[in-house]
Amino acid sequence: MANALQSSSSAPDSPDGLSDGTGSAMMTISGGVSPRSSPSTTDRKAGDMANRPQSVAQDTESSSSTERPRYGTERTYSLIVPETGERVRRHITLSPFDSIGEASSRDRLVADYDLDNDQAAEESTALLINGNGAETRALAPKTTFISRWISRRYAIFKRRIKRLVQAIRIIRWINDHIFFHEFTRPLKCSLTYFLASLTVFSSTISSLLGTGDSKHLTATVTVYFHPSRTIGSMIEALAFAELALVYSTLLSYCSMVTAAGFRKLDLLWVGHAIVLVVFCAGGLGSIALMKHKIGKQTFNTACSVASTAFTRILVREGSVQEGKVSFSNILQVGLLVNIGVFVSATVCFLVFPVTAISRLKKTCKDLVGTYTHILVIITRSFLSGSWASKTEIEELFNVAGSLISSLDTSIKEAKYEHYICGTETEYFLQMRLVKSIESITQHLGGLRSSWQMQWDLTNLQEGHTRSSCGELFDIFVYYLEPPMKSLTFTVKGILEGLPFNDQNFGTYDVRLNSQFAPSLNMALDLFSSARMKALKEIYAQEIFAQQENRAELAIHLEKVASTCGQFSQGLVDLAREILSIIHLLKEYEDYVSSGRPRSWWWLVFWKPNPKNLQTASTGLEEEDVTVPSNLAHLFNDDNIGAKNQKDIARDPWRLKMWRAFRMFRRNDVRFGIKVGVGALLFTLPAYIPQTRDIFSHYRGEWGLVTFVLMTNMSIGGTTSTVLYRIFGTVIGCYSAWLVWYIFPSNRVALALTGLFIAFPCFCIILGWKSNGAFGRFVLLAFNLTALYSYSLSQNDVDRDDDNEDEGGVQPVVGEIAFHRLVSVSCGVLWSLVITVYIWPMSARATLKRKLSILWIRMGLLWKNDPLNSLTVRGEPSKPYVSIHDEQKLQKSLLNMRSLMVAAENEFRLKGPFPKNHYAAIMNTTQEILDVYHNMNSMIMKDLYASERESRMIAYTIDERKELSNRIFLLFYLIAAALRLNLPLPYDLPNTVHARDRMIVKVNEYRMKQLSEDAGTEDDFVLFYAFILATMSINDGLLHIIASLQEIYGSVEEETLSI
Repeated sequence: MANALQSSSSAPDSPDGLSDGTGSAMMTISGGVSPRSSPSTTDRKAGDMANRPQSVAQDTESSSSTERPRYGTERTYSLIVPETGERVRRHITLSPFDSIGEASSRDRLVADYDLDNDQAAEESTALLINGNGAETRALAPKTTFISRWISRRYAIFKRRIKRLVQAIRIIRWINDHIFFHEFTRPLKCSLTYFLASLTVFSSTISSLLGTGDSKHLTATVTVYFHPSRTIGSMIEALAFAELALVYSTLLSYCSMVTAAGFRKLDLLWVGHAIVLVVFCAGGLGSIALMKHKIGKQTFNTACSVASTAFTRILVREGSVQEGKVSFSNILQVGLLVNIGVFVSATVCFLVFPVTAISRLKKTCKDLVGTYTHILVIITRSFLSGSWASKTEIEELFNVAGSLISSLDTSIKEAKYEHYICGTETEYFLQMRLVKSIESITQHLGGLRSSWQMQWDLTNLQEGHTRSSCGELFDIFVYYLEPPMKSLTFTVKGILEGLPFNDQNFGTYDVRLNSQFAPSLNMALDLFSSARMKALKEIYAQEIFAQQENRAELAIHLEKVASTCGQFSQGLVDLAREILSIIHLLKEYEDYVSSGRPRSWWWLVFWKPNPKNLQTASTGLEEEDVTVPSNLAHLFNDDNIGAKNQKDIARDPWRLKMWRAFRMFRRNDVRFGIKVGVGALLFTLPAYIPQTRDIFSHYRGEWGLVTFVLMTNMSIGGTTSTVLYRIFGTVIGCYSAWLVWYIFPSNRVALALTGLFIAFPCFCIILGWKSNGAFGRFVLLAFNLTALYSYSLSQNDVDRDDDNEDEGGVQPVVGEIAFHRLVSVSCGVLWSLVITVYIWPMSARATLKRKLSILWIRMGLLWKNDPLNSLTVRGEPSKPYVSIHDEQKLQKSLLNMRSLMVAAENEFRLKGPFPKNHYAAIMNTTQEILDVYHNMNSMIMKDLYASERESRMIAYTIDERKELSNRIFLLFYLIAAALRLNLPLPYDLPNTVHARDRMIVKVNEYRMKQLSEDAGTEDDFVLFYAFILATMSINDGLLHIIASLQEIYGSVEEETLSI
């Protein structure tokens, strides 16, 4: 392969092969980079083909470097300046700025002309302000002492200014992210709790609310319904809270009416039974079911409010037990809950308000900055063959993932802000913009996959294969580097210039550079033409005409072509997605300039939306991610499937009944039933005359509330908070006792102490995401003890209540604290018993079952062969199990991560849960799902295949079918191994040979096209994606198999016993 490159071809100094008289770019060999040119190359003149490599290097297997050597070239490129649309020639490097998403205009100019690796930075440091080296000495004349002195002073001054700017940025960041944001959130919550406690400590407010010892309920509501939300989130929470309060009121009223009706018939015990079964078990069970089903934080808060209000009427007020209808009790409880809700909402709206719209803009800015950083690093790493940035790229993708999650939350919350303001059109525009911005992550993920596959081919293969792939990569990269860098330069400049900045946070102005869209279109045209010319130059090389080891060379060629072709196509797709974002921003700018017209069309829900809203909402609704019903037939051939469908009509009635009741086999329905039964059994002593006084004396209603709120679907989810809740209750109860002991019946001291205790508690609730219940139970226990004791001391009780209960006007606070501790602890322990012994749902077992089914589904989807879904124009579409259903799989995988966290808290005699291995399996599965998404994105661009694509699909159908079946078999085997807890055999189905046979067929078709001079490289784009996808899926499966071998490497003797 020494003469792999023809010396008669011209080198692509620029994407279009033009020369502007600046001279040919000479090849320079940087330190540490091995040249692949012949010794005579450096003796040639600048006008000759000096910038073209003449030979390949020795086998990289003999190199001690961990990275494949690259050509150290310094070349000029034709590129489009995004701000002006000007076409210029520049020396480009790819170096990201120092902080993600933050670059001044001058820093961006530096980044525009410093885009390569560190080797090229040495010659451009003199032009840099923020370069890699120290202050340049090229600017300082060295002729006189005075000039040197001035230069040194100038350098010192510049360093001090730079340090001052950095210090100001650090101080501003600390103020924005720590002192302001992290301090104001718990401060708002503490202020809300203090204001709500005035319903007890203020005699004026307390007298307006009537008599009763339930006024601490207002402060209790603010613990759950805290104001640390955006305005949009608070609006949503208010709506859910009012619906929950209506539901609890309806349950309370129906319970009273039922008991009173049977009391008149002298069948009070029958009324109690109905109340316990229908309203207690059914009502609280349905709250738990819907809480799990909806899974929103605001809805969870509403469920807590509803449970607290209903249990107060059900077991505390006594009206239901006596068979009376007391509207005053229902109204007072509803009023107290509403006061707590609206106090929290008022503080949220007036004290340090945070809008979801401003948070949305800030998140967009941070996310786009992260995208820019990722794009620069991946492109630079791909062109240089470097693997050094792997950790940094993974961290950046993690940052992008968290920002996307925040972006989804912000746009959902912004919806309510827009609806209240009547700007629904703006919401739909923002929604479309968010979807487009988030889709950039998938395009960057495709670039990362190509880069990773490049590294695997050139570093992880065996010696000869690695050498061949490395040589081919050098040829591809040498010719494709100019257009790739030029397009990346333009895309990078546009991403940095998108109007997501600090100045626009408080306004709705959108100022978009009008040159961005024309510049990007010009850059895409320039890239396409240069890419086609470069590929023709590549395939004209002698290496592709060699007949020796033809099959092996064809395999290497197609692997490299797939990787490079997919990477370049990924850049094009990314640029087109950014172009759609620019068009959306232009539409947004026109809407804002028109005065942001308001409509409030959501209020007239009985009328269809106007045309502009229907257009804006196109494609925004959540897509149907239901698993298709024809998925199961892929296990067998169509004839067997059709036969099974006919046999369904003759199924026995028992089987039909079993299918009819499948709803009750769902875990969420079982969970609701379990909570309802547990609540019934816990409430039963309150309706038995012999045990009613004991239940009331120990305030069993708080144990009931604790049981309903803390019971989780899985064992691990329930056990994870048991100790925190008990210890939190102990601390809260006896903190209240200590404060009362120091300041007995002193309302000012008690109120201020509650304010001071609330602040650290809310810091725990808001900041300690995994166990925020600890801070919540500390504050709830303090509230139930201190505020209730003060109500007793003021004789603020119902006339029907025993005034001497727990000390009367001289409350025994220690006894009250003990009663609260017993009640809450009983609720916690009862929740543990119900979770473990009634329909126990192990998080570990559920995780294994769901993960194995997920793998089966993934295998079936790939077995269906995504390329089979393409049809020739004019022909009817064929039935296809769309890979678009991977969105359902993505959601399932996200739920499994929460199961993995819960599984860590389940006790195992065999040892701790192997969370690291499962985390690796989850991450690899996520990477495979990303491959599915990338493949689906390629297909969804055009569901109709061109004539040449159709011929290529038919030409490779047998090889693709064999490959897809082998991949499905691997998915099937790992699913079975996980479900059976058994290790996999060592001799597994091999997909390499099947894949190579398919690659050879693709190469045969390519060579035929080249000989006939027909077709273009675009005809192979789908096959590039398919080849790269199969390689990535196979590598991912091998990683999963290795993790399973480590988990189930040893088998106990009893495992194989019959």
